[in-house]
Amino acid sequence: MVPETGSSRRIGPMKAKGLFPALFVALGTLSAAPAQAQAPKRPVELTVLGGLRLGGQFVDAETGYARSFDEDLAVGLALGFPLGEDRTLEVVWTHAQLSAPATDDGGAVDLRLDTLGIGGTYEWGDGNVRPFVSGTIGASLLSAQTAGYDSELLLGGTLGGGFKVPLSERVGLRFEGRGVALLATGGAAGICGGGSCVLGFSGAGILELELLAGLSITF
Repeated sequence: MVPETGSSRRIGPMKAKGLFPALFVALGTLSAAPAQAQAPKRPVELTVLGGLRLGGQFVDAETGYARSFDEDLAVGLALGFPLGEDRTLEVVWTHAQLSAPATDDGGAVDLRLDTLGIGGTYEWGDGNVRPFVSGTIGASLLSAQTAGYDSELLLGGTLGGGFKVPLSERVGLRFEGRGVALLATGGAAGICGGGSCVLGFSGAGILELELLAGLSITF
């Protein structure tokens, strides 16, 4: 819970909850697809990802002023375990450094966001370009880059899609866009320390967008 101090801020709800029902439906569809009787023909796939995280916004409940995160770089890794010719179980880690306005006069707080999720992809197509849809659910650790503030553990989920382009038998490219939802595990969350908070928001959370490209290697 965000401490109720004079310098703390309560951030109004974002409409991020709608992503999670869709995420559960997508993951259920992936798991419900028929399993292959034989061993998977595709090898394990490791993808190094890089791109942009943008579009995050929260609203101050007291002033109604909307604040947005700056566009920032995001990096990550995706480890995929094939479940058949078209389905892959994935473990995905992403890291981003965010800058968020904390006051009306231009003050900002620099944050680190690390997310670990598990989910999968569903691919189709027989040509050189294979479209796919993806979904993950997991946890995100939000922390300030300034010492003295506590970290906050959030529920994190993604839903997106893209396409893969093979370059050789074991190397390929991956392009993906993902909606990212971050929800507080309690009624509220914030980056607090020393009796004050530099950033806080309600349990409704934050909705963002990631645009990623990656190099995949199979082994």
